[in-house]
Amino acid sequence: MEAISGTRRAMKEMADGTIRVQVDIDPSCRAAFLQLFPNIDMPVALAPLRADFERSGAVPPSGEKPKGGELARLAGQLCQNPAFQAFVPECADGLSVEENAAAWIRKVCEVSSRAELDHSVAAAFRFHERVRKPFLAREAAV
Repeated sequence: MEAISGTRRAMKEMADGTIRVQVDIDPSCRAAFLQLFPNIDMPVALAPLRADFERSGAVPPSGEKPKGGELARLAGQLCQNPAFQAFVPECADGLSVEENAAAWIRKVCEVSSRAELDHSVAAAFRFHERVRKPFLAREAAV
């Protein structure tokens, strides 16, 4: 792998004009990130992932369901994680803990399928802000 995807979260201009950028890297890319960037102060290059932004208006051909990508896979991995299952409030009776986690993600991200997370900028934003970041913050505090 020659690139790691992430999301720009913060930017600060330093006194000398240098721009400091904070980027969140998905947990699924952790090993690849550490392999590519094993040391602090390593040179890096940044480029926007245009495909991620252009997909927001994409509509699959008639009759086809949108296919999931990185975020759909991450959502699925989270639903299988016992720590995440414990983080999720119970939202329906009769569901397994994994099904409950999936239903909760769909509800808070306002989607009917995990695949929509990869095809809607708004849904992806809700996933990061309402699901991923709060869960990571809770895990960091434990």
